[in-house]
Amino acid sequence: MSLDWVGLGILAAFVVLLLVFATLGRTLPATFRPLPAFEKLEAAIERAVEAGERVHVSLGTGSVIGPESAPAMAGLTVLSKVAAATVMSDRPVIATTADGAMAILAQDTLRTAHVRARAVDRYEPTSGRMLGATPYSYAAGVPVVLATEGVSVHVLNGSFGAEGALVADFGERRNAFVVGGSDDAHAQALLYATADHPLVGEEVFAGGAYLKAGIFHNASLRAQDVVRVLVVLAILIGTALRTLGIGL
Repeated sequence: MSLDWVGLGILAAFVVLLLVFATLGRTLPATFRPLPAFEKLEAAIERAVEAGERVHVSLGTGSVIGPESAPAMAGLTVLSKVAAATVMSDRPVIATTADGAMAILAQDTLRTAHVRARAVDRYEPTSGRMLGATPYSYAAGVPVVLATEGVSVHVLNGSFGAEGALVADFGERRNAFVVGGSDDAHAQALLYATADHPLVGEEVFAGGAYLKAGIFHNASLRAQDVVRVLVVLAILIGTALRTLGIGL
């Protein structure tokens, strides 16, 4: 069996599980383990709104095209929920990225939040920004945004390399509430040492479920767990068969 067919099979299984868990979500609600980063984030956003301070969501330095777009798309979900919570405050959320197309998606996400709140007149296109075309030029622009916008909540949810540590550290130096996550293993290690509230592994993709973005986000996490178990079982069974001299 070719790897292409295996990949398609796993994808098909995930889609089926996603639909099943979405259907069962209302009658059998999911129970997730505590994730302090997202649990404390909601309280931090409330404090920022009450104090007239700004929330900043960094969508990373990856492009829309390619595997690095996945954590940034998860970040857009977080941005949507944060925007809904801050849309009527004096200083709504701002989002930054190093990719022009991602900046457009951020602007669209923010505009949608304002439309839903019937506050389109409060929407500012510059609240979704591209700070630089390269990872380090983006990182160089972050401290300016944090200082001029009065940011007290600094969320990193996207694709970062080593520059992610700098981006997180800029927030720590301002005593902001910092949540940091990336899909890159090296960046995760750096963010674990830099950010007060790091996101490890698949936690980068869990924001939608923990921030109550909808039943499909909850179903996605449940489907991921099942597919993960099935893949592990397949590996164990394959290893056992190879050990016994049985080819596949």
